[in-house]
Amino acid sequence: MIFMICGYDREQFNYTLLPVILSHDPAGTSAKTLLHYVQGLQSGKFRQFDYGREKNLLMYNSSEPPNYDLANITVPIALFYGSGDRLVNIVDVKRLYRALPNVMDIYEVPWPKFNHVDFLWAKDAPKLVYERVFKLMKRKNPNNVTSMGLQRRSK
Repeated sequence: MIFMICGYDREQFNYTLLPVILSHDPAGTSAKTLLHYVQGLQSGKFRQFDYGREKNLLMYNSSEPPNYDLANITVPIALFYGSGDRLVNIVDVKRLYRALPNVMDIYEVPWPKFNHVDFLWAKDAPKLVYERVFKLMKRKNPNNVTSMGLQRRSK
C-alpha cells in the first residue's frame, strides 16, 4: 500500500530490509492528520486545520483557517525531492522554496524514480542524499558534525 501512495523503485529498494520495514510500517497516524493533508490538497493552501466555519470562528477568530506564515521560519532549510515521489509534487516543492526565507539548498535527487520512501530505504540513499545532507550540516556548523553525522562535544 505504501508504494501505491509514495512510489516504487525496484532498482533502489533494499529487499533485505523488508522484514524490518513490515514490522514497523504502516506506522500509525491520526485520522485528523490525514484529513489535514487532504484539506491542503483540496484548498491548495498551506494552512491550519479547517474545523468548519463555526469552530474556526472559535479556534481562530475567523471563518477560514489561517495560512501558516512561512516568513516566520528563519532556521536554514534544505529541500530535497525526487521526481518519482507521488506524495510530494515538484510544483509544490518549488512553491515552498519561493515562500521560505532561508533556504540554503534545493536539490532534486539525481535518480529518475527516486520517491518518498527512497529517502529512508534506497540502496544508494547514502550517496544520493545523506552525503549532501552531511556537507550542508558541516557547512552551517563545521565544529559539530562528523562525516558520520554524529555530534561531537566541544572541549
